[in-house]
Amino acid sequence: MKVVFNSSPVIALAKLGYLKHAVRLFGEVFVPEAVVEEINAKEDEVSSVLSKLLKSGEVKIASPSREALPGYSGLHRGELEAIALAKELGAFVILDDLKARKAARLEGLSVIGTVAVLRLLKDAGLLKETDDELFNALRSVGFRIRPELFYRIMGGEL
Repeated sequence: MKVVFNSSPVIALAKLGYLKHAVRLFGEVFVPEAVVEEINAKEDEVSSVLSKLLKSGEVKIASPSREALPGYSGLHRGELEAIALAKELGAFVILDDLKARKAARLEGLSVIGTVAVLRLLKDAGLLKETDDELFNALRSVGFRIRPELFYRIMGGEL
């Protein structure tokens, strides 16, 4: 499966220790230049994990053509580039921001978020935590989601 990641899912999955698993699960993974710049600006464990995945070739940097960038107000450059790149590549886009998800759907894209990625990892037997432990871990890394939504996604209801 071909996917394009925005920064929020990369950050959350890297902090939880699951970014490498997610990349291997999907196979063909891209990040826009704007996402790489945003993550590398912090020079932390997330940028280190992403850098290793880029160097190994498991994740590829790509930039959409300027003409492909949608003109949605209120979205960050990384979100715009992720949407445009996914559209150009015919890929799924992995986004968490609600406005960005709506914009991606308006562009005809298939959208999943961080928790859906975790659900896929769970289905593949790659998670070591229970749903409760994972919910608390997500919260501890600054990820916000309503508990009922998290448990519905992890339970396969959504």
